Amino acid sequence: MKLLLTYPLLIIVSITVVSVFAIYFSMFLFREKSQDNFQNVLKQISYNMDTQLKQQDLDTYLFIQDLKVKRFFDSSNMADSPESVQLKIDLRNLLTNYLLSHSNIERIVLINNHDEIVSNTDEPIPLSLADYHQAAARGDGKMVWMKTQIWPENKVVIPVLRQIKDLSTLKNNGVLLLFFKEKIFKNSDFKGNLRVLEQDNYVISSNYSDQIGSQYSLQNVNALSGSTGSFVDTSKGMFFSYYKSEYTYWTYLFSIPTKELYSGIEVVRNWVIVVAILFTIIGILLAKMIASNISKPLIQIIREMRNIETNDLSVNLNYDGNDELTSLAATFNNMMNRIRELIERDSNLQRLKHELEMRALQAEINPHFLYNTLEAINWIGRMNKVNEICDITAMLADIMRYSIDQSKDIVTIQEEYEHTQKYTGIQRIRYADNLSFFMDLPKEMLNVRIPKLTLQPLVENAILHGFENKREVGKIKILGIVDEEFIKIRIEDNGCGMTEDKVHSLLSQQEQGTHRGIGIYNVHQRIRLLFGEGYGLSIRSEVDKGTSITITLPLNEVR
Repeated sequence: MKLLLTYPLLIIVSITVVSVFAIYFSMFLFREKSQDNFQNVLKQISYNMDTQLKQQDLDTYLFIQDLKVKRFFDSSNMADSPESVQLKIDLRNLLTNYLLSHSNIERIVLINNHDEIVSNTDEPIPLSLADYHQAAARGDGKMVWMKTQIWPENKVVIPVLRQIKDLSTLKNNGVLLLFFKEKIFKNSDFKGNLRVLEQDNYVISSNYSDQIGSQYSLQNVNALSGSTGSFVDTSKGMFFSYYKSEYTYWTYLFSIPTKELYSGIEVVRNWVIVVAILFTIIGILLAKMIASNISKPLIQIIREMRNIETNDLSVNLNYDGNDELTSLAATFNNMMNRIRELIERDSNLQRLKHELEMRALQAEINPHFLYNTLEAINWIGRMNKVNEICDITAMLADIMRYSIDQSKDIVTIQEEYEHTQKYTGIQRIRYADNLSFFMDLPKEMLNVRIPKLTLQPLVENAILHGFENKREVGKIKILGIVDEEFIKIRIEDNGCGMTEDKVHSLLSQQEQGTHRGIGIYNVHQRIRLLFGEGYGLSIRSEVDKGTSITITLPLNEVR
């Protein structure tokens, strides 16, 4: 089952990771290539349009230099005289010829300062003459583009104005009005929508006629901040690429749904899914075949091994093969032979152990017998009025009772304090005036928990080893310090002291062969095991000056 679950899962995970990476990487490369391609095409469209407009701008100088146009602009009244009629006919022919060589212009109109017009057609113009004069004046001789207009029969044109001035006096003579066909922008093979926007995002041209003449807005107002770029509007599911002309300052904005943009990637994705499913099926079949080859001999071995549960220890596995299971069966048979030998040996050992235990019980010293003996010594001391014997036996009995009691390993500092006092009481009687003890533990630390037999072994080490070959009076101080998070108990003596190497060895296992090493190392290790690595003993000592051992314990309970 593990193989059947693991193999397909690994295959699915591997193929999924590779597929996701491949699809993502393909989309990334495709998007980068698309961005470069669209921006290059938009740049070329802008360049071609700018070139065409520049040429149109140059061609309009024809009307500034033409004498008949000059007569029309200079005349104060175009009455229906034969000369004026002929002039209008000539001008209309001039305008018609101009249109024949400029297929991108739908209509051309001349307007003089007396609001008289000449056009290639007799159709009325959409706006008032005052609007055209006012718009042309903004250009001051340069071409001015007005908002796109939709004429009957769905003709979409863009009015362009130019103020005509007298070359000698630079006075305004009139206005040249051109109506460019909006289709001049529709020379792209894009599948998406190409919009041409003015600086205020007014739509000059678009593949969708309902957008022409409206204000185009994007959710991200800073999307068109640069001179060129691409971005994705996730809310609309659209990909945008734009380029701004340096000549007209128009923005050529191309958009296409991301689904259409990544339509080629969907084919790759579908093939990846098919391949993933195919390899998953192959993986399941292979896993099933491999699992069957492994599980069948294992099931055979397990059936024979289950006979051991019925206490049939005579079982031997019979497996014929040339794989690892053969070695497993041979090892199991050897193990069963060894177990049978050990069982027989253990039976003999149990019999011998029973005999030894019976003998040990007969020779065991009962602790109650020892306490009764000490009590008897105590009464003899009282009868003979030897107070030292009474005190020593009483304290020794309490010390033994405290040490032998196995009901608890963690005690309060109060209990440990009292136990240490009894031990030092015996030592005072023993050493008389040659030994001095001073203990000062704050009340707030007396209820803190501490490992049993922590203080007394350290005091004992100080007496036994600190005052060796020491003739002056031995002094031992036990001081307590309470902090916010921990407490410290310092045991100081004025003994012979130790070297740094000796201090280091005491807190390691290098001194376990001596009584000193066992006591100090034992206390240090028990504290660390109970409270953590940050607690335990620290030793500071100077030769011939004394030793100070600090016990660091947490103020809270043990872990």
